[in-house]
Amino acid sequence: MQKTKLIEEFYRKIKTASKELTKKEAFKDLLNRLYHSDAEIIKIVDKITLGAETTVLNIPRADRLHKGSADTLYNRIIIEFENDLRVTNEHAKEQLAGYMLGQFKTGEGYNFTLIASDFINWKIYSPDLNCLDKLDTLLEDEVVLNEVESASFVLSEKSTEEFYYWIDRFLFREEKQRATLKRIEEAFGHQSNVFIESLRELKGWYKEAKKFGEVQVAYEQWHKFLSFAYGTFEGSEENFLIHTYLSVFSKMLAYSVVSNDDYIDNTELKEILSGELFHRYNIRNFVDSDFFHWVNEERNFRNLKKMFRLLANEIANFDFENVDEDILKGVYQELIDIDTRHTLGEYYTPDWLCERIVNEFEFKESDKILDPSCGSGSFLRAALHRIKKLNPELKSEQLNEMIYGIDIHPLSVQIAKTTVLLALGKDITKSKKPVHINVILANTLLAPEGVHSLFGSEFEMKIDKMSYKLNTQVLEDVQLFDEALEICEKLADQTMNMKNETIEVFTNILQRQLKSGINKQISDSFYQIYDGFKIAKEKGRDSIWKFIVQNLYKPYFYKERFNYVLGNPPWFTYSAIRNEEYQNTLNELAVKYNVKPEKVANFPHLEIAAIFLAYCSSYFLKNGGKIAFVLPRSFFSADHHDNTRSGKAEGFRISGIWDFQGINPLFRVPSCAIFADKTNGKKAIPAAGIDGSGFTGKLKEHNCNLENAKELLTETPVKWHYVKQGGSSAFSNIKTKTRLEENPYKKLFRQGATIVPRSFYFVDINQEMPDDFEDRIINIKTAEAIKADAKKPWKDQEMKGKMESRFFFRTALAKSILPFTLYKPDIIVLPVMIKPDETGKRKTHLYSSLELRREGYLEAAKWFKSVEDIWDLLKTDNNKEMTSFNYLNWQNKLTEQNLDARYLVLYNTSGKDAISLVLDRNNIDLQFYADAKIYLMATENEKEAKYLSAILNSSIPNERMKDFQTTGLFGARDIHKKILDIYYPKFDENNELHLKLAELSGAAHKKAKEYLEANPPQKELSANLLGRLRLEIKKHLSAEMQEIDKLVKKVVG
Repeated sequence: MQKTKLIEEFYRKIKTASKELTKKEAFKDLLNRLYHSDAEIIKIVDKITLGAETTVLNIPRADRLHKGSADTLYNRIIIEFENDLRVTNEHAKEQLAGYMLGQFKTGEGYNFTLIASDFINWKIYSPDLNCLDKLDTLLEDEVVLNEVESASFVLSEKSTEEFYYWIDRFLFREEKQRATLKRIEEAFGHQSNVFIESLRELKGWYKEAKKFGEVQVAYEQWHKFLSFAYGTFEGSEENFLIHTYLSVFSKMLAYSVVSNDDYIDNTELKEILSGELFHRYNIRNFVDSDFFHWVNEERNFRNLKKMFRLLANEIANFDFENVDEDILKGVYQELIDIDTRHTLGEYYTPDWLCERIVNEFEFKESDKILDPSCGSGSFLRAALHRIKKLNPELKSEQLNEMIYGIDIHPLSVQIAKTTVLLALGKDITKSKKPVHINVILANTLLAPEGVHSLFGSEFEMKIDKMSYKLNTQVLEDVQLFDEALEICEKLADQTMNMKNETIEVFTNILQRQLKSGINKQISDSFYQIYDGFKIAKEKGRDSIWKFIVQNLYKPYFYKERFNYVLGNPPWFTYSAIRNEEYQNTLNELAVKYNVKPEKVANFPHLEIAAIFLAYCSSYFLKNGGKIAFVLPRSFFSADHHDNTRSGKAEGFRISGIWDFQGINPLFRVPSCAIFADKTNGKKAIPAAGIDGSGFTGKLKEHNCNLENAKELLTETPVKWHYVKQGGSSAFSNIKTKTRLEENPYKKLFRQGATIVPRSFYFVDINQEMPDDFEDRIINIKTAEAIKADAKKPWKDQEMKGKMESRFFFRTALAKSILPFTLYKPDIIVLPVMIKPDETGKRKTHLYSSLELRREGYLEAAKWFKSVEDIWDLLKTDNNKEMTSFNYLNWQNKLTEQNLDARYLVLYNTSGKDAISLVLDRNNIDLQFYADAKIYLMATENEKEAKYLSAILNSSIPNERMKDFQTTGLFGARDIHKKILDIYYPKFDENNELHLKLAELSGAAHKKAKEYLEANPPQKELSANLLGRLRLEIKKHLSAEMQEIDKLVKKVVG
């Protein structure tokens, strides 16, 4: 290709040139030769000034909304040329910011492409979201520019062909680009010109729009639905506007897919947003009067024309033919949760995984498939492609009737509809009758359990702020329900601000319009709905109530309609739900479908996905139906999911398990897939196990299709077993003998106290170290070592002051716990005093700052008064009822620590393996309190303590614990009491094995201490250094560890 040869020649010149001017001359020459036949582009190229570092190019954009108008849209491309970006990249960013601000203040809005280049590296930048509202006032050194890494380009010998398309894409846009997930994300995502300027426009006009009642209702109901979607949701107007932007974008993109229209006038644009234009293409319900419909009101539509133009022009740059991936999920995921994405704990499901799961099924023409939490529609798209492959003769309208989706996220529904439309393609417009895309906004779990009231035949429906008691018969015929709601809406419009039609007239209208007889209960119920719609309209608080009512109850009609249920249900936990009514509903469902854990303490940790699995199997699946869900890997071993593993949960029997722990990148937490069949009979996993797979592989990117991913994935057949050990269960690929005896030490070990926020209690001595801690006042400050791990809002809290020596103590975090030895236990200050009780046992007593002052401890009183004040100022909503005092002693984990027993057996709460040691209180300078990062058991028997430490450090129980541990992205993560589910007997003074273990442990303690004294760490122990040091000590103790393992194997059995 001639263009490639020209770029190769340019690359060679750049590599040999040493001066910036020479490189710029070569670049200008390249552009002249690439675009020699385009006079307009040549004029623009001529404006590249050879002597200036910064070039500003005004590139006209074809205006598809206002052909021939004078207000041509320009994209201002600012290129900062440098000789070597490795040296002067920061300078380039400063220059870009300065020029961008100067151009921006001309008042034409944000329409910039910012490029820093040394002719090899081409870096695209955009301003940080936090700067957008302040661009009018910021100085150039205050502007934060972020690199759009996915859009940046590095020219090399291998990338010369791609460089032409990169130049064309970011400078001149002469050729349409093939639509891909990455390109759509770059063009419309949070760092794109289109998004930045659209959000500015929306913010500017929303101040006026929100004065009207229907916009207020849209915002309120949007917020309500999202509080269900996320469990808890701190909504903002900015989030609402971002979702509005995405909604408009998806509708305009969908229109460009089904039509061949490259010119959209204002009337057509309005009809796109209302949905009327889709009716001409035989698509009836693509656009609803949803939460984002407010932009189509005449006053708002007029004000937001610039945003619509920006979107239309950018969409026109793409070719949507033969799209082979879910192109919307990237921009959807990026923008939908721009403020809350870190709290969701999940990413979108990549295309390859959706495709791999649907490939397990042989879909037939008569089948119906549901994704009950469809998100952007990735599973729906994958299912459609699978059906097309298996049934190539099916027409688009037949394909459409096989696919259904539900989501509670208002925006997800619109995006999923667009994804389905993309997958169906333009052939959908040839359908013989109007097509309804079967994606609805509803709470999947509220059908029908959340509908029925105590009266059995009634349910409560809310319209705006009013509640109505309706008869459940209105939910028995979906067609009647939809058509009657349409009549209620029309009649409410026609009688607005007039006297209500009588029930008799309403019944007559209903019967005439529906052409069928209806009974009094149904007529009375729809009359109440008519009344509710009318009241909302008269208050100026309507536009979406029909949409909400019509969708919210639609799952009621889906009972036992589906052959397959597929998807990735919500992963947030029961404790994340803040809505009390929804909590109660979920509790009822968890009980009804038997997924509620037996231990009440485990219920808050239950992922809602467990309820989805049981409920969707029971309610939506036909007899013989199949379900497949992508789930967090906690379903493998977490105590709160035992009912799912054991077969106690209702509605399904697990038929297959896939483990994705070995795949990277995938989700933020380890994941799996569970396949199951609907059943009301025997549900336990057979003793022989069930077939499944283990997946491993390092992918090049998070999202790709299966064709590209399978080359990098290894899929290994695995036989999975349900195994039990003590009080724990797990899925394991090793069949082990079930042992149900409880470890006699399980109840004797306790977790330490929550000594947090650490900036209050962990201290450094801010003077020379005193000779002792007897009756002194000592200068202290917040410990440096804890600052790195501090979290907001406590991260920036630093305290200085004085403290009476009686309030000094020692503790140990995980970094201090080494095999058989303690390393540098931390100094802490606590508002406690130790006093004997009536039996002579030493007890811990907590004191408030006021009580300390009255006791005469003025320095302690001052310090802990600051602690109380800062806590009250910064504590989270979860702890709003709790004092710092109570939090420190949560569940009495501080005051109930045994202070009399000489020996403490300690081990870490988290990590790959348990690491243990015995602490002799006589060998430490201050009283010791265990932190929550440690489990402890107190004893007076040194041999028993050493026996326990030997077993806890042994590889035998640690290996047997692995299947029962929760896992993180880097492997086994939590230990807690899982290590104590492995049975071993109580220490017996008369048992030679026990005594020999205690002796070996004693030797190991001595040897480990000597090793640490001879090889002290040279710097603060990070997680990596800590792991390395633990391995080094175990290696040093290899002879002892081998003997210990032999004996422990005999003891444990």
